[in-house]
Parts: sequence; C-alpha cells; structure tokens
Amino acid sequence: PLYFTHCAVDTEVESAFFSLISMIQLLSQIDQIESTSKQLSNAVLQDSTDRLILKSKLLSHQFNCYQTSLHSTYLLLVNVLKLVTQTGQLRYITLDIDQISGWLDTWKCEIQEQRVVFRLLHEAFSAIHLGEKAIAALVRLLKLYTENEGVEAKSDAHICVISHIAHPKIFVMDHLLDLHPIRALDGQLSLELLHIFVDGDLSDYIEFYNNNMDFVEKLAVTHEENLRKMRLLTLASMVQVCEDIQFAQLTDKLNLQLEDVEPFIIEAIGSGLVKGKINEPEARVSISSTINRTFKEAQWQFIKNKLELWQKNLVSIQESIKMSSHFAIPVGGG
Repeated sequence: PLYFTHCAVDTEVESAFFSLISMIQLLSQIDQIESTSKQLSNAVLQDSTDRLILKSKLLSHQFNCYQTSLHSTYLLLVNVLKLVTQTGQLRYITLDIDQISGWLDTWKCEIQEQRVVFRLLHEAFSAIHLGEKAIAALVRLLKLYTENEGVEAKSDAHICVISHIAHPKIFVMDHLLDLHPIRALDGQLSLELLHIFVDGDLSDYIEFYNNNMDFVEKLAVTHEENLRKMRLLTLASMVQVCEDIQFAQLTDKLNLQLEDVEPFIIEAIGSGLVKGKINEPEARVSISSTINRTFKEAQWQFIKNKLELWQKNLVSIQESIKMSSHFAIPVGGG
C-alpha cells in the first residue's frame, strides 16, 4: 500500500511519488525497473483513497517519465486510460491513436492486449466527450477481429454502428461493412439500419422506422436526428445523378415544405456535405461537388474517366505550345 497517498496535502504526495520514480530510474537492471514500475502503477490504481484526479496525475507523470520502448509501459498506459475514464478528465498526457498504435507494435503486444487498449481508448475518449476519436478507436478495435472471431465483438459492433449514425459530422460509413464484427450483425436491425445510412434514401429510413419504431426509440440517437442526416445523405445521392435540382424535386424526395427547402440547402452546404449555389429566382440549386457515400466500381470508373480527360487536355496543350513556338518571331525581327 502507498501510505504517503494518505497525506492531506497533494503536493506532499506528489513529492514523495516523484522521488520514488527517480529512484526506480536509477536501478541497474531493466527487469528491475519494469517490475518495480508495474508494482508502483498498480498500487496507485488500487489505492483505496478517492482522490482520482491526484492518482491520474501521478500515473500520467510516471508514464511520461518512462521509456516507451519497454513492454511494461503497456500496463502504465492501461492504468492511465482507466483513470481517464473514471475521472472524465485528460490533463497530463496526450492520447494519439496512431502514436499508441505504434507503441503497441514496438511492445509486440498480443492481439488481446491490443484489444484491451483500443477498448479503453474508446471509453476514455467517450468520457472526455471526444466523439470522433472515440469512434476511431472503436473502429481500430473491430479491425482486430478475424472472420471467425467477429461474433465475439457484436456488442462493440452495434455501438460502432449507432455511434456513426448519431455523429452529426460523419456521412460516409461504407467502410464499416468490411469489418468482421459488423458482418456478424447479419440479421439484426442495427445492420439493416446501417445499410440504409450507407446507400439508402429517406423513404427507406421512414419505412424502417415505421416497422421498427420501438428499436429506433431506444437508440442513443433520436428519430429527428436520423431524419436530418438521411435528408442530407439523400441529397448527396440525388446530386450524383443531376447537379441542377429544382426545389419542387426536393420537397417530394426529402419530405419538406417548400419554405423549408432553402434553409435545408444552406445547412447542407454549411455541413460540407455539398458545395453549390442557390438560384432563388428559378427556385433551384446547382451543386458543384458532393461526397461519395460509397466508393465502388462506378466511382473508380469516374476517376479513371476524369484522369483520361485531363491527360488528353494536357497533350492538347503541349501540342498547341509546340505549334505556337514554330511561328514565334525571333527577337530583332527578320
């Protein structure tokens, strides 16, 4: 037990703890450093006092002073993440998913150890309200499951699906369909709902909602929020077919009143989903670009055609430059 953590003054606790860390660093054998550091880290985490912020600061300092090349740093990281989740605060350490992924490679962590870290990362980012990072950590976790193991992470897969749907700035979700735990949701309503948000339209969602109202109402995202996102996604699909769209088409397809169309388009442009201009006198909108909700053979063919066109244009420009150089007048006349 760490008797010094019962000191009334935090600075006294910190001073004693920092002295311990310095002493550990002076040990001559790597295995002694690792073993002693593990014991100290576990002792802090298991300490019976309720001073979570202080314990988080102590462990974060220990982690920051430690050599990230040593495998025992893994345990320090796990304990830090547990305290971030408990306290809902991140003050003394930087959590970068790519950097942590690199550490896991350096430590040669087993798959199960990696799963523990990414699950804790998801919980930690959720606790400090960093939604996009929490979702990214969850996707990294699901990638660690093979086809035969996918069923083991079905609950995580469900959370991943709903988190993507609920996030107001995430519109592209087709990459989730390649994850084995997501595929293991086959036959479940969450996967059916994901397919709608990947390539369905508003009418598909409304039909799903009418048939599964109880399921949708229990999700961590409201029906109204789903309607908003599905209208935006439906607009993105419409633009793929026709770049000039009449307001009347939008009222039908998006189930909007005519007076709500223009504010909706402004919202769509503001969200970054589309780029375009509103022609108010003609009651239409011209879209110059939008996202691809899915990236399949058709999208690759579109890029191929664009590149071939650019190549032809460059050749044409080069030929024009060569032709003009033949008719250039030398300096000085003649």
